[in-house]
Amino acid sequence: MNKPINKENTHQDIGKQKFRVRNHYTAWVEYDVVANSKDEAEDIVRDQGGIEKIEWTEGYHKDEPVEVYCSDYNFDGDADSDYEKYGRTDRIQKVSECVPYEDQNIDTGEYEDNYEDPEWTTDSYRWVKNDEESEQSSNTKKKVEEDEIPF
Repeated sequence: MNKPINKENTHQDIGKQKFRVRNHYTAWVEYDVVANSKDEAEDIVRDQGGIEKIEWTEGYHKDEPVEVYCSDYNFDGDADSDYEKYGRTDRIQKVSECVPYEDQNIDTGEYEDNYEDPEWTTDSYRWVKNDEESEQSSNTKKKVEEDEIPF
């Protein structure tokens, strides 16, 4: 049973080591959401957004498999609050607003707001609502302005 040891035909893996490597990934995603307020936008993303599936990549290196041994992922609610807490930008930011299109009247040369043909603008100087206003407060403000009598 004692075979002579043949060191000339040594298997290629002899002397190699196998390592288990744990990598931590942090993912973030930004959604563009049409809503009346920041709170409504956050509710919409909470209800309709999220991660459906995470797929880990496996492969081969020099004909040896690189395999996923185990994985885990969880929602980190503290990461959202910590993001703003430690001096980063606001987690929910207004990026555009739907405003009436500015048309130039061909006859008079004056600019008029066309409420039938709106446009989305990222120019904050054209925004009518600030990002804290809700639809209700905006409608109330318009009602008050309509009832006022100009002098």
